[in-house]
Amino acid sequence: MTTSKPGRATASKASDKAKKGQSSSEARTPSSPASREALHQVIAVAAYYRAERRNFEPGHEMEDWLDAEAEVLATTAAKTRLKSSAR
Repeated sequence: MTTSKPGRATASKASDKAKKGQSSSEARTPSSPASREALHQVIAVAAYYRAERRNFEPGHEMEDWLDAEAEVLATTAAKTRLKSSAR
């Protein structure tokens, strides 16, 4: 499955949320270009595995990406909360 750059639009939306006064954890924008690229790669892999589970049936690419993105961001946010509560 080829993934274009839907994650980029989401990162942009997250940046917009940050500009509107929401905390960085709410916006969930990685802090550096390298971490944004790493996040994009993790989402792409998760989306690929979702597509693989349904035998790459066409027409679900955006759904796969968005579901994978939500899952990865939720996991990342949970890990961040655990780290900050452990301090």
